[in-house]
Amino acid sequence: MKVEVLLSHELCKAPEGILFQRIVGIPLFLRNILALKKAGIKTVGVLLPARLAIRYHEMIAPQLEKRGIHVSLVTYEKGTLTREIQADKIIPTNCLVEEKLASPFFKFIVDDVSQIKEAEKILTENIRLSTPGPVAKYLNKRISLPISLRLAKWNIHPNWITLLNLALGISTGFFVAQGSYKMLLMGAALFQCASIFDGCDGEVAKLNFTTSKFGQYFDSISDNGALISFFVGLIFAFSNNHGQSATVGMATLLLGGLGGLLWQMIQFLKRFTHSASLVTFDKEYLSKLSENNYSPVLLGFIRYGKILMRKDCFSLYFLLAALIGTLPWLLYLSIAGLWIANGILLYLKLQPFSLPKATSTYE
Repeated sequence: MKVEVLLSHELCKAPEGILFQRIVGIPLFLRNILALKKAGIKTVGVLLPARLAIRYHEMIAPQLEKRGIHVSLVTYEKGTLTREIQADKIIPTNCLVEEKLASPFFKFIVDDVSQIKEAEKILTENIRLSTPGPVAKYLNKRISLPISLRLAKWNIHPNWITLLNLALGISTGFFVAQGSYKMLLMGAALFQCASIFDGCDGEVAKLNFTTSKFGQYFDSISDNGALISFFVGLIFAFSNNHGQSATVGMATLLLGGLGGLLWQMIQFLKRFTHSASLVTFDKEYLSKLSENNYSPVLLGFIRYGKILMRKDCFSLYFLLAALIGTLPWLLYLSIAGLWIANGILLYLKLQPFSLPKATSTYE
């Protein structure tokens, strides 16, 4: 029997029970299999002593069957091990296996229950370090990941987290619409909180292997719902000090720019990927633009511009602007930024060689 990766208890010197200890709510054994499958390993083998087969069939097999995952299992009695499985790579069963950008997986050996906290820290730190954007990586994730770790252990489904965050994000518009300094500051602070908590649903999904396309759509709706609510609130605040015609003009420019930008991104995702996450637009398109086809000046503008337009960045701008009393002025900057972004995406769309090959990546 030939497999790509073999999880072998033969190499494991740790206590047998460590395989079934939960790391972020999932038994180590199951976590390894799910991580290998997510990394693209098609054929996974498991080599276990016969005395562990009962626990395997009670704890691991039902979860694999529920997820539609097949694993080649071979058991053996002590002293009667035969090489029934040939593998390209053999990993000890007590080794924490998780995806990493630079290679298919990395290792952390769990020899004792006391190392579980360290293993969980490695998992969360890997998520933080792979996050684009300086604000998200060095500020937001340091707050959201400890919360996500606890929610994952409680087995809270990511979609419930998204729903709560959507309610928080939409509430920001009601505060901002009041227009007073205190209400603008409160709305901006809530939007910053929503930006931080926005990472929790995705983090829990990664930690518990519960990513779904519906969850991606729902998360995108939550992100954009909070943003639209905030801007609508700003428009109402703007109308308190300006005439109706000026307000209608501002609203048209703002919502038109935002709608056009989202439409262009969604059309790309529907046509060239199987993902419903707007993050994929950056990873599968903007990040792959080549200097062979585009001006280095344009690529540099896109590279830094997309960082400034990330939710984690502009939510911080909103809060700082609210603190110094200049939040309404961000309407003008936002409108300018949205229409510049629309123009750049339209220009790229009209150029040859601008679109990458189709991909099946899920984010």
